[in-house]
Amino acid sequence: MDTTISQSITIFLITFLVLLPHNSAKFWWKVHYVHILNHLSDPSAQLLVHCKSKEDDLGLHYIAVNNEFQWHFRNEVFKQTLFWCRLQPSHNIRTAAFVAYINNEEQTPKEYGYHNYWIGKDDGVYSKRMNHDNNQWEEKLQVRWE
Repeated sequence: MDTTISQSITIFLITFLVLLPHNSAKFWWKVHYVHILNHLSDPSAQLLVHCKSKEDDLGLHYIAVNNEFQWHFRNEVFKQTLFWCRLQPSHNIRTAAFVAYINNEEQTPKEYGYHNYWIGKDDGVYSKRMNHDNNQWEEKLQVRWE
């Protein structure tokens, strides 16, 4: 009986891994990183960062200019992993909210293995990516302060 259960579990696991889509599988094992950087022009300005998912509230963080807040995680196995953030410059009442990570390659800009870069600047929040054609970092405005 124990052998039968063991064989059944082994067959189930092998079948599950074989039938699992390749793109989904690669997300599970990898550690993902999200970086929130403060590139505001006022050297005394802090960037208030509040990021959370359905399961995890990462709390409030005050980031000094030219510093960053980062965290890492693994994707949920049977659920969608999604982190959203709200940023606010300390000298401004306007905020910006955005999806910082979702386990969908097309929807979240990421570079260098599983790193997502978000930059708070004077006009809003930028994503940062590597242009592989010219090997230069490029920043793109994603959301303006509202």
